[in-house]
Amino acid sequence: MRLRSPLATSEHQLQATLCQYLALALRPDCYFFAVPNGGVRHIRVAVRLKEEGAKRGIPDLIFLMPHGRTAFLEMKIKGGKLSTDQKAFRDMARSLGFEWGMAKTMDQAIEFLASIGALRNYPREEANQAQEKAK
Repeated sequence: MRLRSPLATSEHQLQATLCQYLALALRPDCYFFAVPNGGVRHIRVAVRLKEEGAKRGIPDLIFLMPHGRTAFLEMKIKGGKLSTDQKAFRDMARSLGFEWGMAKTMDQAIEFLASIGALRNYPREEANQAQEKAK
């Protein structure tokens, strides 16, 4: 599998490249999925999604991990900033004890995922060290 260039020009490209990486590097006891809240939609579709529980500010990727742990990762490209709703979600998630990260590059995404112990090549001890370094 060939990964796309790390110099992503769109958030989509960055997230797609990360997903390709995760197909190889995510620990087998972890699971992730995307929440496709963004994008331009027909008004009827947007209304229907809202009725079904779609909410603003939900991060792009959600990670389910051993021992009931859940982590969230928001993807942005260089210059991208969190919306008010995204900041509110970040603050709420962290206050409840969840891991939450934002990445504007592949390196930042990998560093966050390593810090929470989601990657194969980072055993728990190394993940703890990476987490301390990330703070």
